[in-house]
Amino acid sequence: MDYIGLDIGGTSIKAGLVDQSGHILESQRAPTIIHDLNGFLSNLTELIRDFQKSVKIAAVGMGVPGLRNCKTHVIETSPNIPCLLNVNLEDLVADQVHLPVISENDANAGAYAEFVCGAGAGTRQMVYLTLGTGLGSGLILNGRLFTGASGYAGEFGHTVINSSGRLCGCGNRGCLETFVSGTGIVRTAAEKGMPGSLTAEIVYEAATRGDATALEVFRETGIYLGIACANLINLLNLEVIVVGGGVMAAGEMLLEPARTAAARHAFPSSFRDCQIVQSKLWPDAGVIGAAMLARDLK
Repeated sequence: MDYIGLDIGGTSIKAGLVDQSGHILESQRAPTIIHDLNGFLSNLTELIRDFQKSVKIAAVGMGVPGLRNCKTHVIETSPNIPCLLNVNLEDLVADQVHLPVISENDANAGAYAEFVCGAGAGTRQMVYLTLGTGLGSGLILNGRLFTGASGYAGEFGHTVINSSGRLCGCGNRGCLETFVSGTGIVRTAAEKGMPGSLTAEIVYEAATRGDATALEVFRETGIYLGIACANLINLLNLEVIVVGGGVMAAGEMLLEPARTAAARHAFPSSFRDCQIVQSKLWPDAGVIGAAMLARDLK
């Protein structure tokens, strides 16, 4: 039996036909229409119908950026897709494609993928961090996706590390993601005097060429990431922290200082029991996780 996984982003929707073991059999993509719900739904359901033309689909899973209420299944807010404000996307899509449909926060979907068939397979206590424009996270506790009382758990990127620090997109100051993210890398680089119009990719390329300032930016970002990991390790006594996202193209440039900082700040006994590793499924974790949630839909 096959499933459809949808990873819905602010720019594009990635869709995958996924088998019951988590292997992507076929992929498609469509642009995300962010201000018009009917246009958004049209693109989304067309992707599903394209798969339905040739394959029998058991269920559909959707990873959505934003806050999904686990009691009502309503997306309370999705800052990058304004048309999804207070929308039950599951019902709207199910009515059109006549299949069981489940939605989940996109970082939670990625966490579920790594737990089921990625770098966290075989564990029961795992955190997934995804470093992109911001910092997303998903929690697997006691072998289950943990979403909290209302479905909003896992917003680790918005834990405050400096109450008078950098202004975050959420409106608060000093959130972790203002330091550990693509946006944070750019801000750190600018503060250290790197010239020009910067992106995280430009800073990374400079670091690979041996630019001392760019290398220091990644070292400092890695230290913040490691301190964050230490906090998670001390709080949850984890088996593994899986780090994915576009920023992780930097690989060991971030993970090496992160592991060093985590070892310094975590309880030694807890740190010994926890690995900090790179995602095995990026950039497909969101698609695979959404499909696996559809597979396991109760």
